[in-house]
Amino acid sequence: MQQSSAKSRRAWVIAAGASVAVLTATVLLGPAMRQSTATSHWDAPATFADKQIDATDLYAFTSPEKQDTVTIVADYIPFQVPQKPYQFDTNAHYEVHVDNTGTGKAAVTYRWTFKNKALPVPSSVRKREHKAWPPASLVEQSYTLTRLRDGKSETLVRDGYVAPTDMGPLATPDYPSLRRKAVRDLPGGGKVFTGTAADPFYSDNDAVNLLRFGLRFFPVKTGVPMNVSSLALQIPKSELALNGDAAANPVIGVWTTASRRSSGLLGSGSDDYKQMSRLGNPNFNEVIIPLKERDRFNTLRPDGDESGGLVVPSTLDPHQAKVVADKANVMQPPAPRKDLEEIYLTGLTPRLDGPIKEDLNSHLLNRDVSGIAKAEELRLNMSTPVSAAPDKYGILKGDKQGYPNGRRLIDDVVTVNLRMLLGEPAGKGAPGLIAEDNPAFLYKPISDSFPYLALPVTAV
Repeated sequence: MQQSSAKSRRAWVIAAGASVAVLTATVLLGPAMRQSTATSHWDAPATFADKQIDATDLYAFTSPEKQDTVTIVADYIPFQVPQKPYQFDTNAHYEVHVDNTGTGKAAVTYRWTFKNKALPVPSSVRKREHKAWPPASLVEQSYTLTRLRDGKSETLVRDGYVAPTDMGPLATPDYPSLRRKAVRDLPGGGKVFTGTAADPFYSDNDAVNLLRFGLRFFPVKTGVPMNVSSLALQIPKSELALNGDAAANPVIGVWTTASRRSSGLLGSGSDDYKQMSRLGNPNFNEVIIPLKERDRFNTLRPDGDESGGLVVPSTLDPHQAKVVADKANVMQPPAPRKDLEEIYLTGLTPRLDGPIKEDLNSHLLNRDVSGIAKAEELRLNMSTPVSAAPDKYGILKGDKQGYPNGRRLIDDVVTVNLRMLLGEPAGKGAPGLIAEDNPAFLYKPISDSFPYLALPVTAV
């Protein structure tokens, strides 16, 4: 696992200083630039103003220590300041969806709903010292986890424990025990974790800003020294696969959504809850979808992508590819971008007659699937062997288990997306644009077992 050395910490200080310059630029350059500098942290104007339902990152990979299962991690509520408490929205549904047919429709959905419970008042605390009572640090959350499939709803966890922010030894003594308490076994096999964790995102700041803003930046690879709220599942492959047969039908598509009780505003979903946030592939909304349409994309479901007039044309001719190619002084592949369509909307297989001749992660690889829809999902081939020596550049370096075949916590998805936007692996692209020998590190090392996420950051 990657460690944060003293040298890497110094690199972060340099990068953090440079990040101030970028944040200043976002203010000066106006609303189009007021996005975050990480993957899907604040990917659209509405989620920028509503952190509680903003999905920051989605991961899906074969569990390395339990290879008959898949681990899915959906992170929400970006840029949490260490030792400041954050809670999930008690009026929202947080969901992870799995498509095993290639139709863009969820075959199985895992839904979290949350409740608040005030903790006993410490004897050293007096209510009159607080303008609002109870303070967030004295509110514990519990959750219900429900599985939806075949038209039926089944409660998997009731009154589950949510690991809080690490508030220090006085407020949260023996924090590792709280993390262990938040890991639950699921009926029929599998596990769930819900709670605060160190943000596992990292990348090269030059790649981030070139991909998202078309700006060159100081080239330092760095982690994010803040926290996120994580929903993590470890599920048997047989539960996710079409017809329960992961050997015959190994490919799944994954995305996460957050829906809030209807207020008559933007959103799609049930009468009571409207979808406000959607995330499959990292960077898709903020790089492929035009800015004025990003809020709308967050309300859409994958099964409407092919006919909706937004997702497919935006993928085939993304404006950001022109911006990035011009700034980087390289040639961009001409539209229509059938390579990006394969990567994001159909998965990779030669039978689609696209430019990437690779049997990797299309639903057409499933024995019991005859046709598929174009739908934006994070696709994972569960039969791809776990890499003995994983490479953070995934398929671009021949590591077929890496992104875009699912996404692991160690994948440098921003650099990979940048290089794919410029034409790899279908063509030459611009592989030297971002230096590969820069040190890359997670701010805190991930662990060797579920949920893999590092304990929350407590200080910067």
